[in-house]
Amino acid sequence: MSAPSPSTSSSPPLPASAPLPASAPRRRDATAARLVHLLLTRVTLAVAGALTSVVVARALGPEDRGVYWVVVTVAITAAAVGNLSVERSQTALWTREGRRPSISANAPWLGLAVGTVAAVTAFAAVLPPGTAVTVVADRPTLVWGLVAVPVMTAIVYVGNVHVLRARTGVVNRGSLAGAAVQCSALAALALPGRLTVEGVVIVWTLSAVVNLLLLLPSLPVRRPRGRRLAARTLSCGLRHHPGYVCHFLLLRLDILVLNAMGTPAAVGVYSMAVTPAELLRAMTGTVVQLALPRQMESSLEEAAAYTARTIRITGVLAVSSAVLFCLAGPVLVVAATGPAFAGCVVPMLVLAPGVAAAATAAPAAAYLLRLDLPFPAALMYGAALLANLVLNVLLIPPMGVTGCALASTVAYTMLAAAQAGWFARSAGVSLRRLIPGAAEVGEIVRRLHGLLRAGRP
Repeated sequence: MSAPSPSTSSSPPLPASAPLPASAPRRRDATAARLVHLLLTRVTLAVAGALTSVVVARALGPEDRGVYWVVVTVAITAAAVGNLSVERSQTALWTREGRRPSISANAPWLGLAVGTVAAVTAFAAVLPPGTAVTVVADRPTLVWGLVAVPVMTAIVYVGNVHVLRARTGVVNRGSLAGAAVQCSALAALALPGRLTVEGVVIVWTLSAVVNLLLLLPSLPVRRPRGRRLAARTLSCGLRHHPGYVCHFLLLRLDILVLNAMGTPAAVGVYSMAVTPAELLRAMTGTVVQLALPRQMESSLEEAAAYTARTIRITGVLAVSSAVLFCLAGPVLVVAATGPAFAGCVVPMLVLAPGVAAAATAAPAAAYLLRLDLPFPAALMYGAALLANLVLNVLLIPPMGVTGCALASTVAYTMLAAAQAGWFARSAGVSLRRLIPGAAEVGEIVRRLHGLLRAGRP
């Protein structure tokens, strides 16, 4: 994947274990249709991401790819740290139907405003006044990367509204259009040998703009309204923001630490090692995103049962995906990018277990958000982040890129265990009910078989 991109989608992948009402067939058909569309979107995005990653790697090499990856990481970090967790407050406030039109109307404007403040703050932090250079990249490249920050923030807010409305098709179209623009533009620049770090960053930013432009027309209300609700959305988000920031930094801080302690070439190699991890997270995220409306709109007891079932499903998908990536990923990545990136193989394998554990526990995090307990969540994320930081500092000098991957795997696994344990205790669910069995494997196989049969002419 040439760079991670912010996107959202959602609704339940598989029926809950409780009996379904009489209208279940129609609901099941609608759910199955959304699942098919989302799975196809994820596969397409994975292929497009792999292609752009190969193009960038071959055109720039490890060092320049590392510079590009750091710029993108700075921009995404600015968007995540500066977004004030408004999408989480949107989810928490969505339970009252009367608020939904105003939440939808305020989403793009809040996103652009909050994102602009975040971009300006990040520029001042990375390139203080009076300095001519930055350790990240040259000034124009950094500016182009930060231009994407308000756009990405608006994408997250607006995309989350579509997710809560179970309109994943809108989000899918935006993501696919952005990926198409990115992939085609990079290929067009790479063929004549004109691809540079700045050019890759510009294309990445423009793809985000295209994504947002396709999300906006489908909003039911587009003029801002409800200033009090907008203020409440911001204040509610701030309560959840420390935990969200810690979670995000847990996923991205390793790049910045490796850049500070290593070389751009090492970052470039590591960026290829995390590519299968990003794809695995995106694929299992299909189930998590589809489950969100049901987790938020049903009763607490039903949400707990449904969350436990979703955890079992994501566990099967995460482990099987990790095994496939471990078997095929190293060969495919090195064959596609060349011997210069051969050093990514071992870190790639080391990362897989931690990413699979984090993906499995993701539905528990959504359930805990509904309980509106931001302080315990912040403690869990903060402890995992601190462990990641300490382990990176200790392991990078002797082990290099592999040490960076090992630190992340340990921290991801710690967080997954904490989330699963907290969910089990809060919901009164035995930990054994979170372990997948033959029933989940058989149901996934039946569903996949049904999807394949449905796709035949």
